[in-house]
Amino acid sequence: RTLTALSTQSYPLTSIQVIVVADGCSDGTAALAEGRWPMDVRIIEQASQGAAAARNRGAAAGTGLLLIFLDDDMDPSPGLVAAHAGAHAEDTATVAIGYLPPHLQGRRDLFATMLGAWWEAMFERMAAPGHRFAYTDLLSGNFSLSRSLFTRVGGFDGTLRCHEDYELGLRLITAGARLRFVPEAAGWHHEHTMLVRALQRKRDEGRADVTLARRYPRLISVLPLAAFPRHLTLRGRILRRVALASPASGDLMAAGCRSMLTVLERARLRARWRRLLDDLLSYWCWRGVGEALSGDSLDTIRRSKPPADSCDPALRIGLEAAMQALDEIHPDAVRLRWGELTVGIIEPHPGAERLQGRHLPGLLGGRFAGPFAAGLAPAHALENPPVSKH
Repeated sequence: RTLTALSTQSYPLTSIQVIVVADGCSDGTAALAEGRWPMDVRIIEQASQGAAAARNRGAAAGTGLLLIFLDDDMDPSPGLVAAHAGAHAEDTATVAIGYLPPHLQGRRDLFATMLGAWWEAMFERMAAPGHRFAYTDLLSGNFSLSRSLFTRVGGFDGTLRCHEDYELGLRLITAGARLRFVPEAAGWHHEHTMLVRALQRKRDEGRADVTLARRYPRLISVLPLAAFPRHLTLRGRILRRVALASPASGDLMAAGCRSMLTVLERARLRARWRRLLDDLLSYWCWRGVGEALSGDSLDTIRRSKPPADSCDPALRIGLEAAMQALDEIHPDAVRLRWGELTVGIIEPHPGAERLQGRHLPGLLGGRFAGPFAAGLAPAHALENPPVSKH
């Protein structure tokens, strides 16, 4: 399906080279890909080494100046390649993230509905004006970057089996790359994830988070390891502790919770179903954390937070001047003020791009709209006094 969609691209097919890496496949994938296609298609088979190693292998085999990474459950729109190519026309430091609207295969169960909402919410956030991109915004299922940039940062870390896209995103942002959401580079994402697979994924994510925390101590404050579980019920907090202290008992408790999910869905108790699901997802994430710690304490991977650059742009000097001030400093954190009034504080966000002027209008029109309006009101009254009728 993916190759068929690529064969109908609006971009010149003679300029498209497709590398299919069959990573530990035993289902005839390679034979299927060897069909007749109007573009250059090459198949590489390798023993199962994981997505990161497979993508690196494909990138090394390609000859193009632009690399577009797609997952095999993608159904690219006819304009996907052209949109990716256009995103790099003027800036070789761009990393273009494509749009992956979920295709739920006709499923109507609560888990599928939740997955669809999660995907769409993620893209709505990235499409918001002035969005500050972070390493967690890089989605390896549909993104592009120049070969030179990919080579300069060292490609994917082939030792990681999970969150390899996050880790690459961090190195790209650190290297000065500019992440950008390109909705025109769209492709349906055929979502087949079931609950069992999602729970295993959470376990893998827990292991990966410990690896990231050890490798990049500055990230610890934004990883789930450091978050207080306000969204969890008392049951979820107990499960979290048991995951580290007595995983065998925790697995039995988690199995009972899974059985309850089906009961709650049939009874249409959606709120209780969602709370229980959150507790379960958290449990398996912490099971992975415990396995990666291998008996160590969480304190062994905690580090002091590095100092952050900050600035205090005064909005009274005008929006353009305040934006210019941010572009000159590119701070990690900002306190926006209008005279003596603090309009808003942007705390340091490890793993996110440094603040820039383009972020400011979106913040003032969204997150800080109320305080900003409060600061504007007195100034507007002084500059526009009421006209007497006498």
